[in-house]
Amino acid sequence: MDRTYESFSGLDPEKDAWIANFYTENHLAYEVFPKEVASPEQLRFMVLLDEEPYYFPCSDKVFKTIIEKKGGDLLTFAYIKVWERVEPLVRSVVKDIYKQKFLLSLLGMKFRRETASLVLLPSRLEKRLLQIFIRVSEIERPLAKIKEAKNRRICEFLKSESFKEAFNDPNGLELREDTPLDEVSFGIHLLQFRRLVALSGHSEIWTSEKKVTSDTLRSMMKAPIEGSGWLWLKDTLRQWIHSEERRYLLWMGVFAGEILLDLAMIQILIRMGINVILSVKKAFYYDSVTLDDVLEDPYLQEMLSGAEIITNPNISKKELLEELKSDKTLFVISDGTQEHFNPLFTSVTFARAFKEADAVISRSAEDADCFIESRFRFTRDVLSMVYRKPGKLTLIEKLRHPKVIRFSEAVLRAKAEAMVIDLRIKKRQGKKILFYSAIVGSIPQQLETAKKILNVFVDHLRKRQEAVVVINPAEHFEPGMDADDIMYMWEIVQRSGLIDTWRFQTVDDIEKAFELMDEKIPPEWIGKDATYSTGCTMEMKIALEVQKERHEMQIIGPPWEKFLRRKEYGVGKLYDRALGDI
Repeated sequence: MDRTYESFSGLDPEKDAWIANFYTENHLAYEVFPKEVASPEQLRFMVLLDEEPYYFPCSDKVFKTIIEKKGGDLLTFAYIKVWERVEPLVRSVVKDIYKQKFLLSLLGMKFRRETASLVLLPSRLEKRLLQIFIRVSEIERPLAKIKEAKNRRICEFLKSESFKEAFNDPNGLELREDTPLDEVSFGIHLLQFRRLVALSGHSEIWTSEKKVTSDTLRSMMKAPIEGSGWLWLKDTLRQWIHSEERRYLLWMGVFAGEILLDLAMIQILIRMGINVILSVKKAFYYDSVTLDDVLEDPYLQEMLSGAEIITNPNISKKELLEELKSDKTLFVISDGTQEHFNPLFTSVTFARAFKEADAVISRSAEDADCFIESRFRFTRDVLSMVYRKPGKLTLIEKLRHPKVIRFSEAVLRAKAEAMVIDLRIKKRQGKKILFYSAIVGSIPQQLETAKKILNVFVDHLRKRQEAVVVINPAEHFEPGMDADDIMYMWEIVQRSGLIDTWRFQTVDDIEKAFELMDEKIPPEWIGKDATYSTGCTMEMKIALEVQKERHEMQIIGPPWEKFLRRKEYGVGKLYDRALGDI
């Protein structure tokens, strides 16, 4: 995601400058807005860019229109659609006449100024207008009553006899005399799931008080589903069930009213043995369900009574995996945004949930522009399940990038436990275990030098020490691993109780490595030691905790106080966040 000079074409400076302007004007440039925009490493949790120099959160058509300066009707129409959503929102929610006129005038000024250059994405424009609306109106949950009314209607609908009769009607269940019982169960779940999917294409169920008869419901439930996504979903669910592995599905893009149908679908998935992570919005975005809705809407509270609600937007990989391995089957998180799917602004928790999930289901037609109508491939299979017209449901899958390498929790744990077994054998042979923590990528553009220093010094230790096994973490790195994977894997080894000496890289170690290489110390490395690595800081914290249980373990290196400059390693990074960001 870094837009360095090399990432541009180098052939057309004016066009490259316009692209740079696009990213800065839309506040999408990590280099300019590092506190708001996801780092390239966090983005890679969700998107695999491969040969693409940069990511954009919109359809290819919109991006091409802006970059080629052909905004014209397409962008103008999209901007007008934004205003046609914002203006009636203000008029319906803000009752004070003065404040209403003031707000509309202010939003109008902002709208005209932001759209003049035809470089702003409609989604970014909408977010800015909504943020002004929220600040000025001072309304905590706009549309709360309307959204709760939609949820009430669906709640009553799901409890009605007409729904139960149509939902449990055995007609349509395809069985043979020799169909095994597990296939019978799968067939029932699949039929009920499909019926709910079909019903979600009929918004009148939650927007109208009119009751629907059983016959009408049966007709709705048989509505055709367009696209290849339904066949993909059936095959995927069957594979997951037969694999007998714990599976996680990230479910996102949910709206008021429809959300209760989604939760009914999710309960079917849970009965099939699939755990679900439900993602909602951080802040108000029209009918989208927000974290505040989850915490305050009585109908959502009823449907989510057994769910684990994770409110921490910056959860660590270890904490997330511990949550997922609990006896809970449904988890609720916030995506950290106030707009449609935009991986450049999602929370750390959402990015990690995306990475840990086996697949993603998106229920938003707006999200489909980023998922389906763009050239980018993602790190997980994505199913877009949306309706664009009443009763017109479309399911389209987009398979993950073929180059994605996934290290599941089970795989990382297996690798760590294999190392633990090997270390136990070495211990029984009378050998001592030394774990060496060193800077790997904490100095930008110095990753290869850091590895060289580490390998040279570890080789030096191995030659000088008798019957000592020196663990060099860099020797166990595999392509596709990020810092999250590495830290999780090594912590299992580090807490095994097998380490006799835990050594942290010192200034003297680095100076000795350059001496062994017969090279002068570059300015970037003068005075550096493990305290300049956030990864090492996290490991020193673990080392001190382990030492409390195993007093005989020795810690060699800089004192703990010098590590306090770093508190958390960058998300998915092999180098640190800037000190000012911590």
